[in-house]
Amino acid sequence: MTGAKGGRAQHLPLAVRKELVLDAALRVSARDGDAVSMDAVAAEAGVAKTVLYRCWNNRDTMLQALDERESRRFTEQLATALDAARAEPDPATALRDVLIAYYTAVRDAPESYRLLYGTQVRADRARAVQGSRARAAERLTPVLRDWLGASAPHAERRAATLAALAVGAAESGARLLLDTDADWTPEELADSVSTLFADGVPGFQG
Repeated sequence: MTGAKGGRAQHLPLAVRKELVLDAALRVSARDGDAVSMDAVAAEAGVAKTVLYRCWNNRDTMLQALDERESRRFTEQLATALDAARAEPDPATALRDVLIAYYTAVRDAPESYRLLYGTQVRADRARAVQGSRARAAERLTPVLRDWLGASAPHAERRAATLAALAVGAAESGARLLLDTDADWTPEELADSVSTLFADGVPGFQG
């Protein structure tokens, strides 16, 4: 983002510059945790701090925009996988396909996942993550309701409960995926979680 002469920032559309600044903020967040400063982000982006203030009023608005962008990316990827899963006639295969897509997204963007789902997150970020969890569970509920069958007792309530449990299991698997000592692939983790549900869900059908 710096020019060849005098260290001046290249002239870029504001929308493009904002994305580049958020990319830099993500890298700094991955390195420094919540101890993110405008100075550090400016240095990472290779621009003067005044450039950052043209994009964002302050550190908090910049970090909020970063949280929202990364959460939106994961939500959109998961939504695409869930929509595709509805066309799969076998619910266990549908769940596996969703999990592979989710774990692949985590593997390909580990900094984003750690930002949103790390062990220590700000209260405002935690609220955003909770909203993402709720939306994921809501979209997964119809898949599990189809799995249970309309005749299953309390099918809707059980499907919603199982969806919430599936989201929690998926997040636990993602943390294993990011553990450098655990040599997992997205497919292996998806197999494990989907097998757990394939063996367990039928028990709720009676």
